[in-house]
Amino acid sequence: MLAWLAELDDRFIRMPRPVVLGIALLTAIGLGIADYYIVPDLLILYLAPLFMAAWYGGARTGYVVAIYAAGASYVTQTLTTGSSEVDANAAVTLAVRLVAYLAIAHVFVRLRESRRQQEELMGFIVHDLRSPISSAITGLQTLEQVGENLNELETEMVQLALISNRRALTLVNSILDVAKLESGKMEVHREEVLLNDFLQECLLPVSLWAHGANVTLKTHVRKEKAILDRDLTSRVLLNLLSNALKFSPEGSAVTLGAEEDAHGVKFTVEDQGPGIPAEFVESIFEPFNQVKGTKGGTGLGLTFCRLAVHAQGGKIGVKSTVGQGATFWFTLPESHADLKPEQSP
Repeated sequence: MLAWLAELDDRFIRMPRPVVLGIALLTAIGLGIADYYIVPDLLILYLAPLFMAAWYGGARTGYVVAIYAAGASYVTQTLTTGSSEVDANAAVTLAVRLVAYLAIAHVFVRLRESRRQQEELMGFIVHDLRSPISSAITGLQTLEQVGENLNELETEMVQLALISNRRALTLVNSILDVAKLESGKMEVHREEVLLNDFLQECLLPVSLWAHGANVTLKTHVRKEKAILDRDLTSRVLLNLLSNALKFSPEGSAVTLGAEEDAHGVKFTVEDQGPGIPAEFVESIFEPFNQVKGTKGGTGLGLTFCRLAVHAQGGKIGVKSTVGQGATFWFTLPESHADLKPEQSP
C-alpha cells in the first residue's frame, strides 16, 4: 500500500499544474454534487482535492479548488430546485464551508512551503559538503599511489579513510538528487551496456570494504546486455551493496545478480544478514524510514534507489525472512525507443 502511494506521489509531482488543477476541480465538483444527493455528510472527502490542489499545484490552485468545493453543493441545490431565492441556511453553510476550505488549503500550502524550505536548506548544506569530501578522496588516492614508504598500518588507515569518504560522497550525491528525482528534473541517459562488465564495475567501490569485513562478493549474470542509465543504475546498486555489506556477518557472502525479466532485466542484491521484519518491507523505501534497531545513515539511500528506478520506468522491492537475509531487487524495461541511432544494436 505504501509503495503504491509513493508511486502515486511521484506521478502527481511530475504533473503540470493545469492538469493537477483540472483533476482536483473535477473531484471537488463531483463530491459537491454527490454531497447534495447522498444523506451521509461527505465533508471529510473534500480533503482529497484540497490537498491535491494545494500540495501539488500551489497556493492559487489550492484556493481556486477551495472556492469551487465550497460552492459545488450550493450550486447543485440551486439548479435542482430551480429557485432564484437565496436560502438563508444554504447561504450560511456556503460561507462556513468557504472559510473552512480556504483555511485548510492555506494550511496545506504552508506545510508544502515549509517542506520546500527544509529541502532547500538541506540541499545547500549537502552541496557544500561535496567539495571537501571530493578533495579528501583525491588527496587520499594520491597518498595511496605515491605512498611507497607507508607501513602496513598506515596503508590500511588510508584505505579505510577512502572507503569512508566514498560512502559519504555517495550519500551526499543521493541526498542532492532525491529532490531532482522527486520533481522529475533528473535527466535519464539510457545506453546499452554489457552486464558482466557493468556489474564488475559496480563491485569495485565496495571490494575493499568487503575484504576488510571478510565478506565474499559474488556475481550471478544470466543476461548479456541491457539498456539503462549507467550512472543512476550503478548508484542504485552501490547503495544496495553498501546496505548489504553493512548488515552482513563475517564469513558470509553478498551476491549481485542480473537476469532476464518479462519486461527487460532484473537486478538482485542478496545478503545473508539478519533480514528485514515484515512490517518494514513496504515502508523501507520511504524517506527517513529505517528498520527498528539499526543505527547510522539517514534513511534516504533507499529512497534515492526507488526514485532512480522509477525515473527509468522500473520497479523496486525487497524479499526477506528474518534470520535468513534479504534480497533487494529492481527491474528496468528494455526499450530502444529513446536511444540514439548509433547506440541501437
